[in-house]
Amino acid sequence: MNLNEQRNAMRTTLTTLFAAGLLAASAQNSNVVNAYNYMQDGDLAKAAEYIEPAISHEATMGKDKTWRYRGDIYRMIGMGTDDALKAQFPDAMQKAIDSYLKAEELDEKGRYKDEHVKALGALQGASLNAGNAAFGEKDFDKAVAMYGQAQRIAQAFGQVDTNAVYNTALAYESAGNTAEALKAYRQVLDLGYDKVEVYRFMAQLQARQEDWDGAVATVREGRAKHPEDADLLKDELVYLLRAGRGNESEGVLTEALKKNPNDPILLSIQGSQYEEKLGAAEDQATKDELFGKAEGAYKAAIEADPEFFDAYFNIGVLYNNRAADMYEQCNSIKSDKEYMACKEKADAVYLAAKPYFEQAHNMKPDDAATIQQLMKLYAKTNDTAKFQEMKAKLGE
Repeated sequence: MNLNEQRNAMRTTLTTLFAAGLLAASAQNSNVVNAYNYMQDGDLAKAAEYIEPAISHEATMGKDKTWRYRGDIYRMIGMGTDDALKAQFPDAMQKAIDSYLKAEELDEKGRYKDEHVKALGALQGASLNAGNAAFGEKDFDKAVAMYGQAQRIAQAFGQVDTNAVYNTALAYESAGNTAEALKAYRQVLDLGYDKVEVYRFMAQLQARQEDWDGAVATVREGRAKHPEDADLLKDELVYLLRAGRGNESEGVLTEALKKNPNDPILLSIQGSQYEEKLGAAEDQATKDELFGKAEGAYKAAIEADPEFFDAYFNIGVLYNNRAADMYEQCNSIKSDKEYMACKEKADAVYLAAKPYFEQAHNMKPDDAATIQQLMKLYAKTNDTAKFQEMKAKLGE
């Protein structure tokens, strides 16, 4: 083959390749047009079939129109009412969001910005609703994913969807993912969503992990922002006690009772504090005074809430401990007459616990500690039938 023949052959090859390229580009442009036409006709599955090849071909992948049409197609699928179509394209919402964001990126002149913003706003709301629906169905993984889509759209426009972040935290918590829930709650606070319940939910999660010091710190952070909130104050008190930091709790309790003087939990805690001091007291006058205060606090708790189990059980224990101290004192008495008089008083205190433990048992019939106390009391009063009844409940 001479030189001219070689040139002609090369020219023919290039022409063929060029023509093939034009045909391929034309085909992809036709795919975009076909996708649009099928979308207009309402055949969204067919529209999706035609648009997908166009997003990966060099002739059409760089055009904002390609991605905008793709966004339109999948938005209509994801936000439509055709459940079968949604099942066919389960990631339609995600594809729609990806497509509009890509279209916005490629639309350098901003000719379709308003259209993109409007479509993405609709998808943001739809993602939140889808997340809420999944949450209601206890599909927490899906809820987190949907809320994440809403956040992503907001971030793309320099905004913050605090509702989506907050709901994400709730979904993680409901799913039992404590670590991620705590991160999301912290993110909520950092974003300025400064609500009392966020601090309380965080502290409750920390408490479940027995991170009592962490719970105290979180509640105190909340109280610094919401100093008048009574619930945070009560939470701080409870977590201080669980953390073994009772020395810090007395002032907190006093402040809490000023806000809620008839709160049964606070009154019961007050009784426990008096009882703790009673255990460390040495002289009888101080013991008598502290016993009276503890007894009064527990009775006030019962009056405030007649269904409060802890107050009934605690006052029963208070009488038990008081009687044990009295029996010990009686044992040091030499005179039989004086001993019997002392023992009679101690018995009266011990038996004063009986109606309180009985009421506690009515509230929690399976509570083993209450049953054990009643067994001792029924043995003391020679009530054989009730003693055997309690014994049977313990499986003895």
